[in-house]
Amino acid sequence: MTDKHNMGKRWYNATGTPIHMLCSLALVSFGMILYEIVLTRIFSVILSYHYVFAILSLAMLGLGMGGLLLKKGRQIWPSISTNKLILSTALAAGIITALILYFTQAASPSWSTPITYTVLFLPVLPFLFFGMTIASFFQQAPGQSSVLYGFDIVGGALAALAAVPLLNTVPAPQVAFIVVLVVVFASMILAAVEYFNMKIAIFSLIGLLLGAGGIWLAPPRILPIKNDLNKDINRILYKDSGDGRIVETRWSAFGQTDLVESDLLPGEKIIYIDGAAGTSMYGYQSLLNDSTKLRDLTTNFGQYFPFYFLQKNQKDSALVIGPGGGRDVLVALFGGVSFITAVEVNPELVQIVKDYETFNGGLYTRLPNVNVIVEEGRSYLRNTSSRYDLIMLALPVTKSSRSINGYALTENYLFTVEAFGDYLRRLTPEGRIIFVTHGKAELYRLLALTLTAFEERGIPVDQAMNHLYTIARHGMPTLIIQKNPFSPEEMKTRHAALHELGFDDGDYFLPFQEQVSRSLAPSHDTSSTLTWNMFDQAMVELSKGTLTLDELVNTASLNIEPVRDDNPFFYNFDKELPSPFRQLYGLLVLGVVIVVLLVSVKKRPEQVKTGFIRPYARHPKLKWFLLVFLLLGMGFMMLEIALFQKLTLYLGNPVSATSVLLFSLLLGVGVGSLSSAWISRRLPAAVVLSTVAVFVLSLAYNYLLDDLLASAASVPLLAGLLTGFIGFAMGFPFPLALRMMNKHGLGEFTAAMWGANGLASVAGAITAMIIGIEWGFTEVLFIGGVLYLITGLLFTAIRRQI
Repeated sequence: MTDKHNMGKRWYNATGTPIHMLCSLALVSFGMILYEIVLTRIFSVILSYHYVFAILSLAMLGLGMGGLLLKKGRQIWPSISTNKLILSTALAAGIITALILYFTQAASPSWSTPITYTVLFLPVLPFLFFGMTIASFFQQAPGQSSVLYGFDIVGGALAALAAVPLLNTVPAPQVAFIVVLVVVFASMILAAVEYFNMKIAIFSLIGLLLGAGGIWLAPPRILPIKNDLNKDINRILYKDSGDGRIVETRWSAFGQTDLVESDLLPGEKIIYIDGAAGTSMYGYQSLLNDSTKLRDLTTNFGQYFPFYFLQKNQKDSALVIGPGGGRDVLVALFGGVSFITAVEVNPELVQIVKDYETFNGGLYTRLPNVNVIVEEGRSYLRNTSSRYDLIMLALPVTKSSRSINGYALTENYLFTVEAFGDYLRRLTPEGRIIFVTHGKAELYRLLALTLTAFEERGIPVDQAMNHLYTIARHGMPTLIIQKNPFSPEEMKTRHAALHELGFDDGDYFLPFQEQVSRSLAPSHDTSSTLTWNMFDQAMVELSKGTLTLDELVNTASLNIEPVRDDNPFFYNFDKELPSPFRQLYGLLVLGVVIVVLLVSVKKRPEQVKTGFIRPYARHPKLKWFLLVFLLLGMGFMMLEIALFQKLTLYLGNPVSATSVLLFSLLLGVGVGSLSSAWISRRLPAAVVLSTVAVFVLSLAYNYLLDDLLASAASVPLLAGLLTGFIGFAMGFPFPLALRMMNKHGLGEFTAAMWGANGLASVAGAITAMIIGIEWGFTEVLFIGGVLYLITGLLFTAIRRQI
């Protein structure tokens, strides 16, 4: 039988859930995950990277709140249906995207600060509607949670898979409006089968026009908020002279790449990624004709200094990691290196340099002794068998989020103790590493990880200091490290040269050279004296053994502790939690207080005055389910982030790695959830078994992951299978717990528990990053598995309670 609103025949799957409902849910989930990814890319351009994590966390809070507020929303708006929620979600996503683009691109610099905080909260609204919409599907059929959750997660998996090729083809602002069309299409599927009326038709048409208009009108190029000087591009466009011009803009999954020129920089163009990490591309002919610019790249540049002392057989080959626009390659060419391998992770950046070969002299295309490889530098080092006389790295100043999900921040695996071990293994016996840094903090942290790596090779700190020296000019210290120790004669020659060439402007050190100190009386206070040291005193004391590395790290005003692959936060120089985690930590504390309040309530329902607490007084068993869903949400996100951080090291490219891993994990979760639909009896036992399986796999991955991937024939395939396996086990507990709630008369709270799970996911993400920064991702992976194990134990308690 059909009612007068039915527009077609309903089709059901084997569990009795309408196929059109499942397809609509999958599309909504597809749109939600894609929108999250796209916002990450957009905010990486317009704001500094630490805001990206904060915005993403607040947006996900909105998602969880949507589930919690669904019941309240239907009390306020009784006629709101799932279809109307879908359309509201599409309109909210389109309108908020338009507002974000308008506010950040059209506002004057004087409004930049209030606009920053405005856009910080704007994404909460569309995700609130996404949360209400998805929770509404579950609330409609809590007994079919296994199938619903399966399609929900599979939709997200497909979005993760589609994100990279889509962003490589279409600018992110346009992709945001494609999401609007996808969500409207999800509504049309429901309307075509269930009911159709004029309101639905009008709002569908508005959504289609909004999506299509946004794709047509959205700017293909966006710029950072104007007063954010953490964004390097702002300095050349607005700060220095205001005559900077953007020549070309390209989008990819890596972000927005801008090519900029200025009258103040003739013969030079600068390439920016997400408005930051500027890298220069030089006009080759103008460089040869301009002796001043040529000196700035050679005589006056610390990276060139070691070439004055190299014999011909000591510069047969060089590996340049992160060549960007080609500056480091030019330094190696002018230094007389016979063959150069340049490894750059960003394909769009390499392509721009190739496309402008007329300008740069074909640096990446015409020179037979320059080989450019698009790959992540550390991944290349681990897979190559070649050895090099020189390894050259200029530390990037990265102010953007590199991963598509926004959680990896800006860190990479190029500057860790283990990475330095890889560099040493790839050097010839006479080989050297040249690091160019941007200040004392970076120099000292590099020094700490270098000395730690030498210690692990059996070379104590005082002897390891004989393998390196530092020079400084214009606030850019350079660290030169040699595989074998330097001799006193070599250091004597370099000492004389650095004074002659002016590389004694700052913190510098050479082994075997005597420290020179002078007592100076300040002109304004003749009663006191200052001590001037020629060399960096801390480095001198390290070389003499009078200062240990631990003492240096502990007494430093900044955090210079050597970082490892397990917590590769090289740029975190804060001794306390960095922003925004200090602020987000407060949200965690507030959440814990609320949970304790809910689970500890023992009053009778009529004695409870607070509305959201009353259900827990009326249904004591709901407290147990709340703890279950909170633990599952936290555990899920902690496992996801820890696995991604660990596996990205082996997969290399952070963008494609995250996409592949997210797809594999979500696909595994989706298949696991769909498989759980066939379990009709002994649901608690199935939950216990699956949570124990998750714990065992997390434990095994912590101990076996390195060995498994080191011997794998296909690392991407094995990484995908590993995430898929644990995802399969993670797909069982959540839908089975929802079904258990429904069986025991608690189905009315399905949406609320879905929302609580979403909120706990945010808490899990914040907790994972805090633990990862403070201790490491091995601990995050272990704790995530333990949370699943505790969930299984809770289910044994629930069985006794009900």
